[in-house]
Amino acid sequence: MAARGTCVRRHELGVAGSRPTESRHAGLGRRRGAERGATLLDAVVAAGIFAIVVGLSLPLVGTARDEQRLMSAARYLHGRIMLARADAARSGATVGIHFARRDGRFRFRAYRDGDRNGVGIAGITSGRDRPVGDELALGDLFEGVRIALNPVAPLIGAAAPAGAGADPVRLGSSDILSVTPLGTARAGTVYLRSRQGHQAAVRVSAATARVQVHWFDFRAGRWRIR
Repeated sequence: MAARGTCVRRHELGVAGSRPTESRHAGLGRRRGAERGATLLDAVVAAGIFAIVVGLSLPLVGTARDEQRLMSAARYLHGRIMLARADAARSGATVGIHFARRDGRFRFRAYRDGDRNGVGIAGITSGRDRPVGDELALGDLFEGVRIALNPVAPLIGAAAPAGAGADPVRLGSSDILSVTPLGTARAGTVYLRSRQGHQAAVRVSAATARVQVHWFDFRAGRWRIR
């Protein structure tokens, strides 16, 4: 009888002793579930923050690309003028780049003086001043860029805004930028505008035919050389 009682008590103790183990497993499962829930919540929050950051940065990226295209177009026009200078020096004839408004936008093309009296509208029309290369618009090469003036930007050297309808080609009445074999040029400025309204300019001095690229700093309200 004593042995039977001992066995019964041991059996009861064994059964009773198993309950803490089951409780520990249950608690561990709950903790793992909570950890998985916390990890999922962290992922959702992180994804939301990432989406916000990307959304805020997209306008900045678009603005930077817009300005980059504008400056690339300005440097391209700078290069075309430098090529005209080299052509004039090599050929011994004046070379002029004519800016003409066609279909609501400016297109440009270089011409070489063929009658030794400079490049002019009459010579271009008659064919005496021969074309050099193709006629182009900046928008053909640089998306959204055109020869134009932002109304709120002033002309270089001026204080007041240019205003609506201001002429972006400042090369005299013929709109021809001429460079001579002697290394001189007709002074003037061509203004370029991007789709978002950024403003640049290509400026040529008379005595040395020096070409400079400018851009308008809207924050400072002034033109700067680049």
